[in-house]
Parts: sequence; C-alpha cells; structure tokens
Amino acid sequence: MNPLIICAAVTGGAPARSKSPHHPVTPHEVAEAAVACWRAGAAMVHLHARREDGSTTMDLADYRETVDRITATGCDAIINLSAGDNGGRADHTQRLSIAESGADMVSLDAGSFNIGERLYDNRPSYLREMATRMKALGIRPEVELFDLGHFHFLQTLVSEGLLSAPAYIQFVFGAPGALPPDVRLLPLLLEHLPSGAQWAVSAQTGDHQKHLALEMCAFTQDGHVRTGMEDYVHVRPGELAKTNADMVEQWVATAQIWGRPVASPETARQMLGIKHVQHSTV
Repeated sequence: MNPLIICAAVTGGAPARSKSPHHPVTPHEVAEAAVACWRAGAAMVHLHARREDGSTTMDLADYRETVDRITATGCDAIINLSAGDNGGRADHTQRLSIAESGADMVSLDAGSFNIGERLYDNRPSYLREMATRMKALGIRPEVELFDLGHFHFLQTLVSEGLLSAPAYIQFVFGAPGALPPDVRLLPLLLEHLPSGAQWAVSAQTGDHQKHLALEMCAFTQDGHVRTGMEDYVHVRPGELAKTNADMVEQWVATAQIWGRPVASPETARQMLGIKHVQHSTV
C-alpha cells in the first residue's frame, strides 16, 4: 500500500479561537503544535503565520520566525506554507514572497473563484510566476484544487514545464464557493489527475459525517489525509480535540488498524520528489 502521508494543518487563517478554545494562534503555540504533530506521526505540517495577538499575517519575517522555532527542535517534517491571500488582505507581491521562505513546500491555488462574497484571485499570470519561482528554488508546490475547472490550469502548468512529476494535488472541499463536501465527486476528480500524482483531501466542513467520509475515502484509495484545526476541530461528534496532535494520533491508529504504513518525513520526501531539506531562513 502507498504509505500514508499525514499532513497536520494546525492553525489556518480563521479568526483566533473562533472555532475552538484549543486553537493555537501565537507563533509559539503554532510552532509547538507543529512539532507535537510531527512527534505524533505527521510527515508534513501546513502553516499559516500569526502574530503575538493571534492575527494572521503574510509577512515573510513572521513565517521565517515560525519555521525557525520548529526546526530548532530538530523537527524534520516537510514544512508546507500557505501562500493564500489572507482573507483578501494580501496582494500577489506578498504572496509571491513566500517562495523565499526556505520551506519545502508552498501552496499554489490552481484557479480563481468566488469565496463567499469576494474573489479569490489566482489569475494565470500569478500562478505562472509563483510556479516559476518555486521551480527555480527547488520548492515543491502543493497544488490546491477548489473546483473541477482548476484542472485546466494544472494541465497548463504541466505542459509548460512549470510543474514536474510527481505533482502533489490537494482537493479542497467545503470552502464557500468551492467543491461541496460530497464524497461522490472524488471519483470524477481522480480521473483527471496527472500521471504519477500523489493526492490528498482537505475536508473543511463542520459536518462530521461528510468530513469523515471524504478523509476515509482518501485513506482507502491510496490518497493522503490532512487533519488539524484549520479544517476540523473535533475528534468525535461533539468532542473538541484538545490538541492537533490528538487528530494525528487518530490517523496513525487508523493506519495501524488497517495495515497501511505511515510515511515518515524521509519517506514522504522521496514520494513527493523533495530532494533535500530546505528550512534555511538565512
């Protein structure tokens, strides 16, 4: 079986503790949560930068501070940084700068769409420039697909040589205006994957049954899972997770029960074509 890459998305961009009192929201808390998830079995940690007051930021120095806090512990997890638009507050220049963070992986959202009442602007010129920067720096894009139509530009990046195999594709379900959290969509999406791609599911819904169905479908079909308080805050219906590591431990236990190996950071790097540890923020 394909080793399971567990990604822990520990904080996200939601307002501080709006979904759970256990949500880590300061640089120290975010770094501490990421390291705890790595120790629990996560091969990858997905991060949004935050300031001491818990607010989100796309400042490159804030990202570097959080990365430094994590790597100072000896953590070798794949560090995957968000290059999102911070709720519409970050422009393309700020987002492009995240490629200079020294991370192993940076998100590349494969197309624009209406997220709630605003436009999430991922125009082709931005995507080409970000993909070009990441390729030059040896950073692996985490290609986030929010809609079926986003496959068009994904295929464009592949044909233009801006995205090399193995692509890492994450299907994002549940964001307002994106793919609805309906497990019946997954077989259709999988038909359009580039050759050799690794794929994962991010199920951003408060509906336990829909969240679990999507993640378990990925688990049973050789995909990978994303867990953590960015996407979901419960370990069971009505029971808040006390830590992000609690949710990682659930997936490790699930993999052990069903006999699927859990990827170490080293194994995950090999699977995703990440040739060396970046993490240099000098």
